[in-house]
Amino acid sequence: MSRNAHPEETETLILDVAQNLFIQKGYDNTTIQDIIDNLGGMTKGAVYHHFKSKASILEAVTNRLFKNNTLSAEWEKIKSRTDLNGADKLKRMLLAAVSDEQEQTFRRMGIHLQNMPQMMSSLLIRSVNEIAPKAFEPVIEEGIQDGSIDVLYAAEFAQLVSIFANIWINPLVFPASDEELKRKFMTISSIMEKCKIDISDLYPALENMCSEFR
Repeated sequence: MSRNAHPEETETLILDVAQNLFIQKGYDNTTIQDIIDNLGGMTKGAVYHHFKSKASILEAVTNRLFKNNTLSAEWEKIKSRTDLNGADKLKRMLLAAVSDEQEQTFRRMGIHLQNMPQMMSSLLIRSVNEIAPKAFEPVIEEGIQDGSIDVLYAAEFAQLVSIFANIWINPLVFPASDEELKRKFMTISSIMEKCKIDISDLYPALENMCSEFR
């Protein structure tokens, strides 16, 4: 196969094969050679012509996966609802994050973010600078106004929620046993309860999500 004849088709094939292998074997256990071996005769040079490393393949797989971000679309639907108060919207957004299929596909790749500092740094920065202000802060402000959320500062509380959800309780960052997960959730739940937000009924969905990574 000529590596330059149909570059878009070649890249798509590489990404399809890589994504399937990442899900089947886990990112850390998949090698470049594994990917090459499943490309039907494509040479190593052809693969490296399109991607300089396994990490760059993962980045492309991730970008493609989230090109049409279903979670953001679902969050916008929740935020626009007029039959929910701010606290209820926040709870539904957190539940959507746990159960979203694109997010689940990403988690199934078994990426240990502690071993990938660049991706870990990107997630942390996005959590504070993008997800918190764009997603969580508006519904927290709404909750403060309608009395369903009791916090002093919407922006800072949004950052805290985002870090809890995307970093501290994320099994790709901090794998946890059943007991460790329960203790983390109870800690978060007690903090949220003091702010008038009851998230206790979200635990089954969180437990189900994390069970895939044990």
